Amino acid sequence: MGRDDILRAVKEAEASAEKTIVDAREKASRILSDARSAATESINSGRRETEASAQSNLQAARDSASGEAAKVKKSGSGALSDVHSNAESNRDAAISLVLDAIRN
Repeated sequence: MGRDDILRAVKEAEASAEKTIVDAREKASRILSDARSAATESINSGRRETEASAQSNLQAARDSASGEAAKVKKSGSGALSDVHSNAESNRDAAISLVLDAIRN
């Protein structure tokens, strides 16, 4: 092997090494880019799931509160009915008391 052959082999090895380095950098860049994309998608997916869960919890709380409000309303309506009924039955006695107080 002559000197020219050795120099050519060294230059070819250097070129091959340079290409390997460039390819490795490109591959590393792709890996990082893919990892960032996957991380972003994972974060977005987590946010969507969290929002859906929060909305579900809020709706369940609204439904529960609505049910409780309906019970309280029904109970209050019954009590109001009782008060109204008692007022009707006591009206005549109240009128008599007022008239008696005025007369005396």
